[in-house]
Amino acid sequence: MANISRRTLLNRTLLLGALGVGAATGVTRSVHHKLAVPPPPPPAALTDALNRQRQLLAGYDAAVQVSPNDAVLAALRSDVSAHGSALRATLERYAGWRYQQSRPSSATTASAGTADGSAPVAGTKNALAAASKTASTAAGQAGLAWPVGEVEAATAVPLLGSIAASLATHAAVLA
Repeated sequence: MANISRRTLLNRTLLLGALGVGAATGVTRSVHHKLAVPPPPPPAALTDALNRQRQLLAGYDAAVQVSPNDAVLAALRSDVSAHGSALRATLERYAGWRYQQSRPSSATTASAGTADGSAPVAGTKNALAAASKTASTAAGQAGLAWPVGEVEAATAVPLLGSIAASLATHAAVLA
């Protein structure tokens, strides 16, 4: 038999004891997994404003195709496009928006072809003026009703106000 020092024997005994206690603890304790909770969705006022901007943009696209040389329509269309970009940039600050955008789309499209089920804007100047006036009113009311303590209030309220003013001007120009 080989000679083992008392220190080596004691160390191996302690190691085996620790392994036994660890194994017993692992077998007797259940593991509780925490389920990931998706972040809250972004404010509906911003997503609704973005949907209105998309509808207006589709209407302007149709109007520009009918009158491709109309510089006023092209300029107003670029404003609406910029509004949509600004709204998307603001929505990117919300984890719920980023989460929704990263998931594969399982929702079916609405019957009318728009995200919220409303009818798309027709490509005539009168229809664009009416839609711009409606969107202006909605954006202004959303900005006024925005909760003051909300995290992105300093960004969202001026943005909604600016969009409301711009769309009111669009309605006046188109009328």
